[in-house]
Amino acid sequence: MRIGVLTVALATLFAVAAARLAIVVLVDGPRLAGIARSEHTAVMTLAPVRGPIVDRNGAPLALSAETRSIYARPRRLMRHSTAADRARLAAALGLTDAELEARLDRGEPFVWLARHLPPARARVVAGLGLDGVGAISEYKRYYPESNLAAAVTGLAGMDGQGLSGVELQYDRLVRGQPVELEFYHDALGHPILDSPLALRAAEPGARLELTIDSSIQATAEHYLAAEVAKSGARRGTAIVLDPFTGEILALANAAGAGVKGDERLHDTAVQDAFEPGSTMKGLLGSIALADHVIGPSRMIYCEDGQWRFAGRLIHDDDRNGWMNLGGIIEVSSNIGAAKIALALGARRFGAGMAAFGLGQRTGIDLPGEAAGIIRPPSQWKPIELADHGFGQGVAVTPIQLAVAYAAIANGGMLMRPYVVKAAYDSAGDEILSHQPQAVRRAIPPAVAHQMNLLLRNVVSGKDGTARLAQVADFTVAGKTGTAQMVNPATGGYYQGRLVASFVGFVPADDPRLVILVVLYDVAHGHFGGLYAAPVFSEIAATALDRLGVAPPQAPPSYDTASLLPFGADDAPAPVAAPVADSPAELVPEQGGGIPDFLGASMRDALALARARGLTLEIEGHGYVVAQSPVPGRNSAVASVRLTLADDPAGVAGADLPQRAHPARRANRFVSRFARRMRR
Repeated sequence: MRIGVLTVALATLFAVAAARLAIVVLVDGPRLAGIARSEHTAVMTLAPVRGPIVDRNGAPLALSAETRSIYARPRRLMRHSTAADRARLAAALGLTDAELEARLDRGEPFVWLARHLPPARARVVAGLGLDGVGAISEYKRYYPESNLAAAVTGLAGMDGQGLSGVELQYDRLVRGQPVELEFYHDALGHPILDSPLALRAAEPGARLELTIDSSIQATAEHYLAAEVAKSGARRGTAIVLDPFTGEILALANAAGAGVKGDERLHDTAVQDAFEPGSTMKGLLGSIALADHVIGPSRMIYCEDGQWRFAGRLIHDDDRNGWMNLGGIIEVSSNIGAAKIALALGARRFGAGMAAFGLGQRTGIDLPGEAAGIIRPPSQWKPIELADHGFGQGVAVTPIQLAVAYAAIANGGMLMRPYVVKAAYDSAGDEILSHQPQAVRRAIPPAVAHQMNLLLRNVVSGKDGTARLAQVADFTVAGKTGTAQMVNPATGGYYQGRLVASFVGFVPADDPRLVILVVLYDVAHGHFGGLYAAPVFSEIAATALDRLGVAPPQAPPSYDTASLLPFGADDAPAPVAAPVADSPAELVPEQGGGIPDFLGASMRDALALARARGLTLEIEGHGYVVAQSPVPGRNSAVASVRLTLADDPAGVAGADLPQRAHPARRANRFVSRFARRMRR
């Protein structure tokens, strides 16, 4: 009996052991094998180096540097250290004792104590030899040119991820490929360094080559920031692009005093929309010419400056009468533009704006691009259609407006803008390349050429609103814009808050650059022609020199030493642009006799004398108030003596005809010029 019971008991135990073995092998086997491996192996992630970002000439805009980040395993550290040990650790990390203790008391198994420390400082921490404290290598992003092209380059975060700009747009290429290394360690957790996988390295990120030219970018940022400060604008933006390729050579944003915001995280030129104001008139004229609604010579009555339409008063800054398209654009007539828009109709005008890319994203390779705000043409009321003709009631982004004017400059093709030219892997092989891409034809070449000619009068015409956009030795074409800002609380417009802008291209006869300048939230009286146009001129002059663009021909040089009877130190300062009308319009032809210099500026007088082959003797500064011999005499005389004065009151010969009286004439010009600048 006893043997039988023992046999059954042993058989039962063997059956239980066999069942348990089956469960361990068949059910819990994979889990237990994993636990066994984890006790002898560990995984380490090697972060890759973010690739550099350089400008079109190889100048670095973003680089990565190796740093050390310190972490702790709080339970182990607290168990194997004293308060004095932790005090030394806090001092090495630049923390107070309370700050270190607060981080260790979070109840987490892993905490960061410091990120991206310089290697020398990390070695001090390692030298403390505290159990539970470790360090890993990380790469910190830094920008050697500080905030140059900040909106384009963007920002990379603490963990190496792109947050904005091309850092975000091309994050997959720039970040590289991290590597997870699985290695063996002993019972104490020390790694066994002969693990075969430990020899692998992370794949560095790609090198991005931008279309940005650092020199032109720095120029744009400098003059834009100076004008924002001078004008009191809340912020401003400037764009420089190649009209034939769509390459962005500069994209600058500037914030006014007291305006908060990180320019690396927000890109005004791409992400914000504004009402374009009178810059719309250049596009309107192009659409009307392309649709044969108007010809260059067709006359439109501008209602002497005031026109009541659909219960609203549309006004110009001058009492304009009959004008053709060129005159409407030159003096920036709102009434003329409104009548052209009404003649086009909502459907055709809307289709034309869409052809120029307004209301659509341009496709620029930067994140967060806005589409602008243009309602469907079928919803436009007649008064809204009229308002759209001079840029009210629609909103465009700066990049949209610049690309639209580039289409006029290049002969009618809408080009996709881009900021990344190419990308190269760690071996130097090209993995990405952007080439000029035409989106569609916006207007016929003949229309683009005609509008090119008309836009030149805005800058060089006697009534042009952008005389301050002139660039020495080059012909400029462009358009000013001044628009009221929308009051979001009322849905109406602020009366004293404006957006001032100028967009143009240079040289007009062979465009190399399209430049847009926008100043947001400026006070009343800060018109596009007075504040945005000068920034265009400064940027254009420097950029043309940087690109080695030579003027079409050398301007005439005047040998003033042989013409002026006084010394060089007494000579008047040169004038950047004549404030009077051109000599040909000021002075009627006198056959072969002495021309009429009365009322002319010194610069105009010198130009006219040179054209007639005369020598001048000049006294004074300002405008001509007297001349000898009198106009009409035979030109065989040796020289003509001119008397100039800034204020002709009391000067002999100041009782001049109204046309030639310099004070009256100058005052009329200044008043007219100031009125023109409003548009």
